Amino acid sequence: MIRHSIVDQLRIKTVIFGSNVIIGDSSKIQMSSAVLAFQRQQELYYGFEAPFETFAVFRQIIPIPPLSEQIEIQRYHEDPAIKVGSIDIIGMSTSTVMQIGNIKDIALESRIHHVRQLDPFLLKQNGTGGPRTVAVKQESRGTSE
Repeated sequence: MIRHSIVDQLRIKTVIFGSNVIIGDSSKIQMSSAVLAFQRQQELYYGFEAPFETFAVFRQIIPIPPLSEQIEIQRYHEDPAIKVGSIDIIGMSTSTVMQIGNIKDIALESRIHHVRQLDPFLLKQNGTGGPRTVAVKQESRGTSE
């Protein structure tokens, strides 16, 4: 039995960096994002910080364990609809999916690597002089059927 989703009100303030809002059913969603964020004390941006492949976190293969167990599911739905009054979302970022509806298959991946480059001279001179985020490089890919 397919259940229907009924939402009276949906409010979303921000959707950024490869995120999606889907209203309706999907058979497959596959999304991934890679973010390389540099924080520096001085506002310096060189235009091309580094290729993603330089960092191991972007090269590693994520192991997906095989499904070898037999799972038996029994469902009883008194009401054929899922009813929600209101959904409020402040923000969605970096390969996030908000879906109202049914989905058969979903795979989401988000890899983020933060690099802090602190200048010891500026730390001594300014006292605290904390880092500022000055450069972000991002790639996002996604498909929905």
